[in-house]
Amino acid sequence: MSLCFILVIYTFFAFYFQCGYSIYDVESDDLPYQYAYHVNTTTNSIEECEYCQVSICKGSYCFKADDMLHLPFIEIPINTNTSLLNNNSEHQKNKVNRYILEPYIFYLDTYMVDEITMECTKDSHCFTNKCVDTRCAFNENGDIKLCIDGHCGRFVGDPCTTGDECAKGYCDEECVLPKQPERETNTILEFIGILGILIIIVLIVFCIARYKSNTKASNTESYK
Repeated sequence: MSLCFILVIYTFFAFYFQCGYSIYDVESDDLPYQYAYHVNTTTNSIEECEYCQVSICKGSYCFKADDMLHLPFIEIPINTNTSLLNNNSEHQKNKVNRYILEPYIFYLDTYMVDEITMECTKDSHCFTNKCVDTRCAFNENGDIKLCIDGHCGRFVGDPCTTGDECAKGYCDEECVLPKQPERETNTILEFIGILGILIIIVLIVFCIARYKSNTKASNTESYK
């Protein structure tokens, strides 16, 4: 009886974890739609692009995208001359290539962290077309670039020697975000503020001294 009970419990949890908890990867046939960017070739932009401040190019094909990527995968139609099909999974029937966007994901939506894996097994899994130790990596000879305001170059985080190599134009051994301009301090306002504080302190001291003087005089008259 106890053995049967244990088997029932085991079967229940096995079924629960199999059906209720899935790990999706770049070749998953049932990858939820919202887990990947989808490039629309009519608008040459990712669908539901919120700001579309930049262009991303893969091969000769460029499309508009948000500056900060936060989804693990991207699907690009094969008629954009980006590359050959990258695997034999079901999504090829939809005539799209799916790639892992690492290492260019600025942040990952928290609800996806435990449900996806961005491990690769071959170069064609990666948007960079380079898989190193199961992780997609920067590719010196890659065919991708980031374009901002007409200047194209490497992504933030890519190695560089000069700012010209970077799309954003800033290099510190790797492409970085531009430094925010330091806030200019208004010396006149600061001087007025300090002067005002000094005046208040002088007035307080004067009032205290005046109060003590009046109190002393009042006590003297009372004594007489």
